[in-house]
Amino acid sequence: MKQSTNERIGQLEFLFNPRSIAFVGATETVNKWGFIVLNNILAGGYEGEVFPVNPHRETILGIPVYPSVKDIPRPVDLAIFTVPAEKVLPSLKECAEKGVKVALVISAGFKETGEEGARMEQELVKVAKEADMILVGPNCQGISHPSAMLYAWMPIFFFPPAGRVGLVSQSGNILNILITRIMEGRYGVSKAVSSGNEADLKAEEFIEYFAEDPETDVVLAYLEGMRDGRRFMEIARRVTAKKPLVVLKGGRTPSGAGAARSHTGAMAVSSELFRAACRQAGIILTHTMDDACVIASSFLYRPLPRGRRVGIVTGGGGLGVIASDLCTDMGLEVVRLSPKTLEELAKLLPPWWVPGNPVDLVAGLDMAVIKPVVEILARSGEVDAVLFLWIGSPRRKDKPEGLQKGRGVDMARVWEFMDRHLMQFAGEMVQLMGETGVPVYIASSLDQRRGVENLYGQERSRDPLIFSSVEDACLAIGAAAEYSSYLRRENRL
Repeated sequence: MKQSTNERIGQLEFLFNPRSIAFVGATETVNKWGFIVLNNILAGGYEGEVFPVNPHRETILGIPVYPSVKDIPRPVDLAIFTVPAEKVLPSLKECAEKGVKVALVISAGFKETGEEGARMEQELVKVAKEADMILVGPNCQGISHPSAMLYAWMPIFFFPPAGRVGLVSQSGNILNILITRIMEGRYGVSKAVSSGNEADLKAEEFIEYFAEDPETDVVLAYLEGMRDGRRFMEIARRVTAKKPLVVLKGGRTPSGAGAARSHTGAMAVSSELFRAACRQAGIILTHTMDDACVIASSFLYRPLPRGRRVGIVTGGGGLGVIASDLCTDMGLEVVRLSPKTLEELAKLLPPWWVPGNPVDLVAGLDMAVIKPVVEILARSGEVDAVLFLWIGSPRRKDKPEGLQKGRGVDMARVWEFMDRHLMQFAGEMVQLMGETGVPVYIASSLDQRRGVENLYGQERSRDPLIFSSVEDACLAIGAAAEYSSYLRRENRL
């Protein structure tokens, strides 16, 4: 029986929320994926039933082992494969007979290796389709669903926290890096999947799933190529009507495209054509891992700008100049403020302040002044976003020579004081954004983790990203303004 697209997408619930897992290829040999992936599932805290499959063992890691899938006495939602490629098909046929809902084939050795591998891969798809079973992979890293404590993947002892970013990647290694950089911003992930060769399920089907997933606010995808570009863009348009879709594109150059073919067998598309199609579909296209993660994280817990007008508040004039240039490069408008707004600002700033936008605080560090300055801009109706640039100073772990000789004062307490007040200020900006609907973007070179160690490795509830550079902050504003413009153009905002 042929499944509809909606039925296939709905069946992904059994991938991310399985009640039971058959693990084909389980072993206690610590340098094999059959041990590492299984151990990740157990150590990560998964509470469903796990049925290891290995005809040569009676127990593995203290769990009873079954010689084959057909010997498992209870229903199975998800089957995971780490056996050699030629051994996958016989076990998959048993899964089909048993009524398994999803097969996750981590094993490599299929299409990416040549004609014989491609033939075996086609056989897997045929068996899966005939049984209404969906197939993830092969040649993939696996999946994770942190809120369900499910980490069925290859990274050793890697348990990212639950968050609001959903990720799909055609490369397992890139997926690891993207998640790590999301975590460095103290965010987590809703669900993550390595799609591998995409013999059956394609990246766009995971993206479509994320569009309806209540745990996901932003979708981030790494793509090397696609088989049906028109279908991908049709799905993307449906997704971007609801949530930001950030795409990191690999294979943009002839050398990259060749590497993609040998990696997962993906066929790259024309870079220029893909860029134009992304713009029409509302996709936010990026070309570096850092940019992709910065932009994806920047959408969390922050309203979209209503337009492209930016007000800049800076503790140093040079930063304001750089920010103005960068904003202009991003297609943003550093607006001229009205006499009324400038008059209100002048009441808070010293007599030597030069009125204008950027609003130069003249090296002022008093948060009691900075907060109302930002608030005046946000409530003025003259800007669509506010960029606040906080002056920091380089940190050093060693003590200067003078301190070692008992001269001078260790300024670590000053850093801690500034960090604490910056984080408090960021929290106050959350309230201001909620009241005004105007997003505030903060860039600071201060060590944001100092004094908030308890937050690291956990999702920061309703706490927008503090950017580590003015470049990142301007990049984020530009992406948000472009996405907002797309939604307005399509009458979706």
